[in-house]
Amino acid sequence: MSDEQPESKALAEADDLIVRAKTDRAAFALLYERYFPEISKYCLRRLFVRTIAEDVVSTVFLEVASRLPAFSGRTDTDFRRWLFRIATNAINAQLRNSRRRQELWEAAARSGMWKPNGDANASRSDHDLRDWSAVYRALLELDERERTIVMLRFFSNCSYEEIAEIVAATPGAVRTALSRILTRLRERFQLPLAADSSSDQCP
Repeated sequence: MSDEQPESKALAEADDLIVRAKTDRAAFALLYERYFPEISKYCLRRLFVRTIAEDVVSTVFLEVASRLPAFSGRTDTDFRRWLFRIATNAINAQLRNSRRRQELWEAAARSGMWKPNGDANASRSDHDLRDWSAVYRALLELDERERTIVMLRFFSNCSYEEIAEIVAATPGAVRTALSRILTRLRERFQLPLAADSSSDQCP
């Protein structure tokens, strides 16, 4: 049996789950279990404070539960893009509050949440180690759409096509925007950043 057959079966089962979850509570529970870890991670990466991220995750899945019966998509791909769009909107609603946003980013700077671990830095010189508080500040200065693109691309394994669907753009526009963002960050820190992969998935 080829590897394609099990993969095709898994995709078909995932698609079937989306359809069943619209009217079946047990199926929705399975869908929740499937996507809860991924959405929780995405929210925490964007919001940094666990209690706030957890509140947003709860809001996201309550909205999904209420809107799912009317959801027009019928595939797992459709659902994943829709789910991330709902999560992104909920996160951005939190970040639009300037006082809350400042609080969250200061908490992130204190926690060093994105700071690479020791193993990752083992071969780097001291010059390569950035002030991560400054990195957070630089990301804070990006607009809402730019932050969303960076986080979806580098922290949620989203393809350009998925990001385009979430931010209402074309894949080409997403690629261009990301390239410009990285160029600005590269110039700001005077340090070459890792180039984004040309593939559809994050490295």
